[in-house]
Amino acid sequence: NLPPCSLDPIPTPLLISQLHLLAPHITDIVNLSLSSGSIPIPLKTATITPTLKKQPSLDASQLSSYRPISNLPFLSKVLERVVASQLCSFLSNHSLFEPLQSGFRAAHSTEIALVKVTNDILTICDQGSLCLLILLNLSAAFDTVDHSILLHRLSSHLNLQGPVLEWFRSYLSHRLHFVSTNGCSSGPRTVSCGVPQGSVLGPLLFTLYMLPLDDIIRRHGVNFHMYADDTQLYLSSSTLNSTTTDVLTACLSDIESWTRDNFLQLNVRKTEALLIGSRQRLRTSGADTISIQGCTLHLSSRSGTSVFCSTLSCPFSPTICATT
Repeated sequence: NLPPCSLDPIPTPLLISQLHLLAPHITDIVNLSLSSGSIPIPLKTATITPTLKKQPSLDASQLSSYRPISNLPFLSKVLERVVASQLCSFLSNHSLFEPLQSGFRAAHSTEIALVKVTNDILTICDQGSLCLLILLNLSAAFDTVDHSILLHRLSSHLNLQGPVLEWFRSYLSHRLHFVSTNGCSSGPRTVSCGVPQGSVLGPLLFTLYMLPLDDIIRRHGVNFHMYADDTQLYLSSSTLNSTTTDVLTACLSDIESWTRDNFLQLNVRKTEALLIGSRQRLRTSGADTISIQGCTLHLSSRSGTSVFCSTLSCPFSPTICATT
């Protein structure tokens, strides 16, 4: 549970209990913000509370042991929820959502993503082929979103114009946050990049920021599925040869270039690769190594198991495994 926001003039439970009296005034504030295409700065100010991570072994004297929890005023979240509802309706009605992007919308949960990817991999294996799966992860992706690029994305990809685009411009600009702990507060600082933490719209805006990446992957004919900042790439092949790995290498190269141009960074430590197939297909895969991004990955068996693995230091492959 998030701590109560210190910026709220009254506790949220008390406000909700008097909603029958306050609803008309809240409605007027929301309508005025939408019609004017602007948001008051108090509704764009967040308080950050350092919270110790739930790991018993962590040292409470180290800053890295804490997670910054950002909290926005109640009225800000009400306004964002109204906009998020209208934006989702617009995206759904015009089929602007990426169908292979899960997360932050109805019927696109982690379970749906898992079932989709698992079914595709099993289908490939049932056809007698090998499946090469690459699991990509981005580092602090929500915090490095460039506001200018995001606004351009809303304009060019979604055709949001006029007061609507100005509202999002106001939403992203002149945002402030400060740290509050043990009864003390820091001075406010301007948020120059990233989608607002603790916000309603932040996750949805991030998925829209990632829209062009889907077309880049499709150009290479690689299957994929995305969940927030996680991307699964997978392709089928009868044997592991240069043709297969060249396709994947070219795709990864374009992904790396796109992420760099959009101020995102691949998290090498959380990037994994798996080679999946039946025991017989793995034994006759036709190759003992896989070369990706100029790195040669050696596949060697572990006695007593059906798992092949190799660890290598390179931009895209901390680990490669083959499983039955």
